[in-house]
Formats: sequence, C-alpha cells, structure tokens
Amino acid sequence: MKSKLVIILSLIAIVYGCSSSKNTTTNKNVAGIYMPGLNLINPSYKIFHKNDTLSELYFRLNSENILYTKKRNDTAFSANILIKYELTDKATETLTDSASISFTDHGNNNQKKFLDGLIKLKTSPKKMYDLVITVNDLTRDHYIKKRLTVNRSDIYNHQNYLILDSNKSVVFKNHFNTNDKVYIKKNEANPANTINLKYYSTKLPIAKPPFTTDAEQETKAFRPQLTSQLNFDSTNTLTYIIKDKGLYHFHALENNSAGPTLYNFQEHFPKVQSPENMIGPMRYISTKKEYALLTESENKKLAVDKHWINVAESNERARTLIRAYYTRVENANNYFTSYLEGWKTDRGLIYIIYGTPNVVYKNKDYENWIYGEENNMMSISFVFHKVENPVSNNDFSLSRSPVFKSSWFRAVDSWRNGRVY
Repeated sequence: MKSKLVIILSLIAIVYGCSSSKNTTTNKNVAGIYMPGLNLINPSYKIFHKNDTLSELYFRLNSENILYTKKRNDTAFSANILIKYELTDKATETLTDSASISFTDHGNNNQKKFLDGLIKLKTSPKKMYDLVITVNDLTRDHYIKKRLTVNRSDIYNHQNYLILDSNKSVVFKNHFNTNDKVYIKKNEANPANTINLKYYSTKLPIAKPPFTTDAEQETKAFRPQLTSQLNFDSTNTLTYIIKDKGLYHFHALENNSAGPTLYNFQEHFPKVQSPENMIGPMRYISTKKEYALLTESENKKLAVDKHWINVAESNERARTLIRAYYTRVENANNYFTSYLEGWKTDRGLIYIIYGTPNVVYKNKDYENWIYGEENNMMSISFVFHKVENPVSNNDFSLSRSPVFKSSWFRAVDSWRNGRVY
C-alpha cells in the first residue's frame, strides 16, 4: 500500500492581475493524453462545490512521478512544486480568480506516497467556469497544464458531491471493491435529505470489431436492477457499503439523473491480476472455440498460459506478448472506463489492438484517432462520438465501417502470430 502525505496548504497565494482567458485550439494533436509516462507529473483532480460561495479543488500528485534531488550541503532529498491556476467565467470570458502556490516536499525518488492538497475557489451559483491549472516540477523543469470545467449550473450534478473512502480521504477515481465503506458528502446548499440510488449490472456485451454493421451489434440493455432511497445525516454525509459487482448511480431528483457513480468491476481494477480477469480481453484475438476453451477450463491459469505460449511459440516471447497486451488493457481501463470497464468499450477495443494512435483530435463531442501519418492515404482514421449517458461522462461510440475489415484482421493476425502490433 502506498502511504499518503496530505499537504496542508497554509501557503502564500500570489494573486495575479485579472485578464481575459483565451480558449485553446481544438485543432491540436493531443495523442500524448493516451501515452503513459509521457506526462510525467500526471496529477489527479476532484472538484467539489461545498456551498453557494465556495468550490474546492482537490489535487493528488504521485511522488514516483516527481524528481527529488539533494543539494550539496543538504542531508535530505527534496522536490519543489509550483501550481498555478486561472478561473474564468465562461459567459463573460473574464478572469475571476488566479493564484500561484509553491511548496517543497522532503523524501527521495524511491519513496512511494501521494501528495494531496486543496485549493479553495470563490464561485457563484448558476455559473460555468473554465479552470486552467498548471503543475510544474521545478527540479525537473517539467510541467503539465489541464483545463477543467467548473459546473455550478445546478446543485445536483456530480461536482456537488464529494466521495470519501473508509479513512475519510478524498477518492479521485470512484473504483471500489466489495464490502468497501464509502462516504458521500453533499453541497450544503442542497436542501434534500435523501438521494436515489440505482444499481446496474455490468454483465454487458463487449465492443464488436470496427467493421461490424449496426444490425450485427448486440443491443445493450442498460436498465437498473435495483432502486432505493438513502438518507443523509446531520453533517450532510451519507454512509454506504458497496455490495455486489456493478455500478451504483446516485441522483437527487427523478427527473434529473445527474450525480456521482461508484464502480465495482473486479478486484484490483484497473489492473488485471488474475487469470479469470485475463480471459475476457482475449476475446478480441481468439476464435469462438479458443475462447470457449478458456472460459470453460477448470484451471484458468494453465489455460491462459498455454494459449499465449502456443501463440508465441516460446516462453520468453509469450511473456513479452502478455506484458504488452495487458499493459494496454490496464491503460484502457484507466482512460476509457465509462459504464463498462475500459477494455470493453469502443475506444478500449481499438487501443488494445492497434496501440496508441499517432494523432488524436479531441473536443467535447468527438475524438478522431489517426494511425500513421496525417493526410496519408495508407493511414487509418477512427472517429468516436460522445454518447449522453446518465452514469458516465466518458462514453464514446465508434463510427463503424466495412473499410476497417482488412486492417483489423491484419492487426489481429499479428497478435495471433506472436507479434505485438
């Protein structure tokens, strides 16, 4: 288990002069967002609207992604971090708040811990804001900038709820295991003392190949299997224990499905650490007969090992294939999880088989992935359109076409012949 270091930000904030904020262009290649390790700092963020005037930005940095050094006369290693943010009113395009925060953490490059912090933002109800936040590892001279939407349009969307784990620590990814205790805090301005819970099973079909027609695709019946109503206590907190595998979607109003979702997919998610969980993603590169043998085998580990060794024709090559394939599966779970595990989604399917795209164009409605050189006739282009989903803001559907058939089988054949594609 990684230890956690909470940074109490009793820090000096240097407020910048206000100026208008420009939107970043949407015609920019952002393929780096799907390249693990490229953005070394890789912070996590969580926005929570505490009341009518205060929003809280929680952030988490992983010490493994930060450079610690020791000066000549020092006895300990340290890292220096600078965080800058700009909060802009979307409607008026005026800068309403900005600051610079710096801190030093003592440790070393082998230490595994989280650096958690909190930034308080002055916001107003019924407004939408752009929040641009830049985290700079000053020692490495490396920074990452991210744009977040601060949604104060109502008091019921997911930013009005803060998820805490059994230790009352902020949760940055809502992934839990069976019997985990969860705390949910609501916006103090929300007058409702109850909240609705809908439970969904995740036993749903995986993505079909990119050349599959609509008629060939299975209908995804996504309906709640259980509904209930839960109560908040006097501290605006709800305590809940995760039970079965599935999705737990909370929302305040029957006619408004906005609210947080908790996920219980498999143990150790998003990692794949058991033979049983290794079998599912193998469906993309196995025949129906091969897949049936894997799923029906009494000794799943032996069956999985045998399959990969037969494909690779040697133990060493099998280990290389397994490492490459399941690294992509884990990355797909990290990047593309929606109401399905990331590996089951359309983007997860393409990412696992083809790898990281060379070019990614992204906006709020779609993503365009290009494999190969842009404007090259031999390149492959996949377009994913955003799907409105009450339980996830990360649901995208692939525009399928028969033109992908040859490239798909070429990629699958590469895996089946023991070569990473």
